[in-house]
Amino acid sequence: MKFTLVTRIALVAGAAVTAAVVATSPAAAITYGYGPWYDGTRGAKAYFEKTGDHLKICDVKTDGEYAWVYVYDETADKFRYSASDTKNDGHCHYASAADGGYYNLPEKHWIWFTVYSGRHQDDGKTFKIYNDA
Repeated sequence: MKFTLVTRIALVAGAAVTAAVVATSPAAAITYGYGPWYDGTRGAKAYFEKTGDHLKICDVKTDGEYAWVYVYDETADKFRYSASDTKNDGHCHYASAADGGYYNLPEKHWIWFTVYSGRHQDDGKTFKIYNDA
């Protein structure tokens, strides 16, 4: 009888930990207002959410290339940062204002996101938003 009770407690505790981890993962917590944005070869895609400046970049093509995005502040005429995802493995790279510094994009500025796949810079596509959140 004790073993059954201990087993039940362990299962409930394990389920609670799993639920907490899933609830705090970036993918589960964010509803992206922009994207998917693809590069010209459709090997990379990106998403953005203004509130919190959340960016997600994903390599979506198994071709040995990687996905990357340049973030540029048109209003200030200033490069902010780049981010990349190196493998098409179902995981993406995340960045947000919570990371501090240049990830915290200024409000009331036009921001450009240029999405590329590996060495295919000619196939990059640029998406512009007004960051007012």
